[in-house]
Amino acid sequence: MFGRRRRERRPAELAPDTLLRDRVIAGHTLLAQGRTVEAEQTLIEALPLLTAVGPHANTFLTLRLLGQCARTTGRLDTARAYYSRALDVAEALGDPDLAGAAVSGMAFVELAADDLSRADGYFRQAVQLVRTLAPGPGRVAVLRNYADLLVRVDDARAATFYQEALDQPGLDATSRAAMLVALGRELHRRGRVAAGTERLRSGAALFAEAGADGETYAALVALAGLARETDPAVAADAFTRAHDLAHSLLPPIDVRHYTDGFAARVRQVEAETERRAAMGELPAVAPPAVLAASRGLGPEVVRSVTVGAPAMIGQRSLEEGSALTAAGRFADADAKLRMAEVMWSALGAAHVLPRVWVAQARLAARRGALVPARSLLERARAQSAALGDARTELAALSALAEVGVEVAEPRPLGGELPADLRLLDVLAQASALAVFLAERGEPPETPDASAAVLCVRYGAFDLAEHYLRRAAALPDAGGATGVGGAEGARASALAGLVTIVTRRGAGQRDEVAALRTRLAALAEQSTDPLVRAAAGGAVGRIAAAAGEWTDAAWERLRDACAAYDELRAHPIGPDPNVEPPYLTAAEVAIRLGRFTEALTLAERLTRGPAPAEDAALSGSVADVVRVVFLPGACGVYALTAIPGEPVIGEVVSSAPGGPSQARCAAVVDAAAMHGPMVVTALGALYGTPVHRTADGAARRAVSLLPTASPRPPARAVLGGAGRGVVLVGPSGDLAFGGVAGEHAGARWDAIVLRGPDASAEHLAAALRGTVSMVHVACRIVVDERRPQRTSLLLAGPDGVPVRVDVAGLAALPWTGAVVVLSSGEGGGVPAVLVDALLQAGARAVVASAAPVDGLTAAVLTTWLHDELAGAERLDADTVDEALATAQQRLRTSTGDDLLTWAADRPTLCAEQLALVTDRAEAKHPFAVGAPYATYGR
Repeated sequence: MFGRRRRERRPAELAPDTLLRDRVIAGHTLLAQGRTVEAEQTLIEALPLLTAVGPHANTFLTLRLLGQCARTTGRLDTARAYYSRALDVAEALGDPDLAGAAVSGMAFVELAADDLSRADGYFRQAVQLVRTLAPGPGRVAVLRNYADLLVRVDDARAATFYQEALDQPGLDATSRAAMLVALGRELHRRGRVAAGTERLRSGAALFAEAGADGETYAALVALAGLARETDPAVAADAFTRAHDLAHSLLPPIDVRHYTDGFAARVRQVEAETERRAAMGELPAVAPPAVLAASRGLGPEVVRSVTVGAPAMIGQRSLEEGSALTAAGRFADADAKLRMAEVMWSALGAAHVLPRVWVAQARLAARRGALVPARSLLERARAQSAALGDARTELAALSALAEVGVEVAEPRPLGGELPADLRLLDVLAQASALAVFLAERGEPPETPDASAAVLCVRYGAFDLAEHYLRRAAALPDAGGATGVGGAEGARASALAGLVTIVTRRGAGQRDEVAALRTRLAALAEQSTDPLVRAAAGGAVGRIAAAAGEWTDAAWERLRDACAAYDELRAHPIGPDPNVEPPYLTAAEVAIRLGRFTEALTLAERLTRGPAPAEDAALSGSVADVVRVVFLPGACGVYALTAIPGEPVIGEVVSSAPGGPSQARCAAVVDAAAMHGPMVVTALGALYGTPVHRTADGAARRAVSLLPTASPRPPARAVLGGAGRGVVLVGPSGDLAFGGVAGEHAGARWDAIVLRGPDASAEHLAAALRGTVSMVHVACRIVVDERRPQRTSLLLAGPDGVPVRVDVAGLAALPWTGAVVVLSSGEGGGVPAVLVDALLQAGARAVVASAAPVDGLTAAVLTTWLHDELAGAERLDADTVDEALATAQQRLRTSTGDDLLTWAADRPTLCAEQLALVTDRAEAKHPFAVGAPYATYGR
């Protein structure tokens, strides 16, 4: 003890301020290294020096750093005391810069305590202090920290403070880049998309120039996600660069860890199992009869029973469970995989259990249980990586990628990043492991097909081609586990490659011809539905694009459609890389004069093969004329079915841009002479008002339906006047959803469901009785692979939004109601959802096939409700007339009209008013209109 005191004695000539300076430097260095406890002890030892030194910059720094240490370790009251003393020192020195830093520290303490209101107050005080100073780093730090807080509390002022910080002189490149990226995301969040994209591009470029690869990657990911819909070229470039950076940022594979290290860890696990078996510590999981028969026998027999039998049962159960999952026998697969987990867990087989979890995750994903699937895969990934099991880790990564691209997620709102971009890290790690295994002569399972889907989604077609070529060349074609196995996955990859290659135009004819020959051979040699649908459909598309209207092409496509029907009927569903062949087949059928068969194919596009009782109805329904518009490779076509007459097919347009409204109107005019009719637009034409007149006016006795069903929904029962129901999504993240909902609620004396009340149960209760109008403003989750899983995000029992799928929505009592689906930027409304509501009895459904910005949706729907509120009768005709009027008013409205609309809504917040003001600067703020349509009979 005495010796330690002698060592701590300082030379007499060192003054207290010098000793304090040394302690501050040491403490700051330790904090920068993450050694918080040591830093705090060093600084505490300096406290006795503060009295001797008095008010000084180092006195301030000592107290401030101690406050930081206490805050980091969760001792918030202690942190408050230190920051308060630091503020006293700053005030004694008369230094606003130091005072601003102390107050900012107090704000961070309140952030740690989740007291956002007090944090905001401290930050505002800090901003006032630093604004009295000359521009410098202190002012920048305070402004940036306050802007970060405002983003967290969703305050529109954040962009202003970011910009003020960026305007300060002397900013270093990385600080400027970080704030540009933060500002870009904030501008996107506020609807200022072009400006936000430009800031993100500038931030990413600055990070790249500074050599900050990690920050560059994060900025590029943000740019790719936020620019995907508004600037596809920028998004594709950012995605490609982020993809390449993700690969280059990976550390080299630790070969020893995945080879000798893995073997040694497996031996340790097995030795522990043997020890437990010898000591009688293993649970008795072998069948009772086997255990009874082994009593009294030698140790080798006992070992065989206690270890060998569970291992054999576990391995067999794992293999059988995986096969049953691929066959769609989910209940049987679940039982087998549970048995495998029990057996391997009993043995403590840590090296085998990750394989079981991967198999269980694939089963969960097939059933739609996505959260448990991800949890299992992350667990399997972590444990196999720790063990050094490269093959199982790669299997977990591949399954994570598969789940990631197949999972239907809500459309991201402004400032949000799509969840699928997280897969870039997964794909990079998977690629590294695949190369490692291939170099060792072990054919790897890869996520190449999933990677290609992701690349296409972001317009990175060169990358997609790279992955598809690799998937088509691998012996197991990327580790397929579903229908078709390796052969089906290879056919799917080749079919996707055809789409990519043909994008390049006529210069790729030789390669397209080679792919066609290869695909045709696959289709002819296989009876598997995935191979036939993928290969046959691709061959048919090549023929149609070349204008080859032959019986051979027709037969190939007809078989591909039958195969795709089989895939849709399978519990797993169709492969996401396989394009449904129905519209291509219908185009060829029309060109060959097979009009009735073309109409049958159009009916199967959204509903699958028709039941036997519907088959006879294809082409005509007793009381209605039907017109179906459908796009093809070489034009747009119309099929007209008049009761009692043959189906008529015609080419409406051969122009790349599709038919004009006048041309569509002429087809409808000709058919309308034969009586009431229903019109449908399929594929890329869905959502266009093809049922209206040449000048866009509504028609009576001409209805628009979302699907080409042989049994259109019955005419809705028209009851008396009823009340209204308004549902505003529980997440509250649609910028103007609540505004339109409030207006609808007032117009229709409606029951308003919002927050925790916006649930399926409350909606069902509100719909009982006579309901005239239902206004729904919530986010939509579109599942393109399994349309029946398309859903609305409604409130769940624990306050977390839940997905209510098409079946759940169709079970609600919509009878007689006009439904306005105003999802705005929350997503376009797919045909399957509109059809479900009509089949459930809705009089009419108003919806947009594409996302519409929140302000446009709110203005249009408020004006629509104004038009409808005075109507004597509510039916599809009346609603469509009102919608056409509201749309015309929207297109011709001026900036002054928009300001008048806003003035009538005193509940608009400052952020909403700012958006209105920006939009009102245009002469015609909504000149492009809003692509809503009215569906129903």
